[in-house]
Amino acid sequence: MRESQCEDLAMGDVSPFQGVHLHHIARETSDVNRLVDFYQQVFGFKKLETPQSFGDFNVTWLHLPPIYSLHVVERDPKSRLPESPFVVPSDANADVSALWRGPHLSFRVSDYDAAINTLKAKDIKYFEKTQQGGKVKQCFFFDPDGNGLEIGNWPTPA
Repeated sequence: MRESQCEDLAMGDVSPFQGVHLHHIARETSDVNRLVDFYQQVFGFKKLETPQSFGDFNVTWLHLPPIYSLHVVERDPKSRLPESPFVVPSDANADVSALWRGPHLSFRVSDYDAAINTLKAKDIKYFEKTQQGGKVKQCFFFDPDGNGLEIGNWPTPA
């Protein structure tokens, strides 16, 4: 993007997209089945019929009612795309207590305590914190590929 385009956007001269809704999030992985199992067992995602037109690599589409979709795509070792937003050395600190300030996907859960019990039963390391004087509980953890995740008991949006 040219610098002048950024200035135009910052000044409000360009309208944002209209009718925008999140359609899906794609996660790239070296082990599609492992990541699909994780999102099904922890969050309750359901498999959708996935078109077979992608070629010679594995793709699974998942759905979390009412409207959320996750596409789990087999990593192409030739693509040279970054595996994460940052280049992370193999000895990186995977401290879940720092995740609340890092990149993560966040999901609202209706029964926070039951969700925590699921993480405990699956022996998933997590970090909890609260907001708004303890009214909102948050929990941060990683999926098997090291993607940051959050669950919380925020009020249902109006």
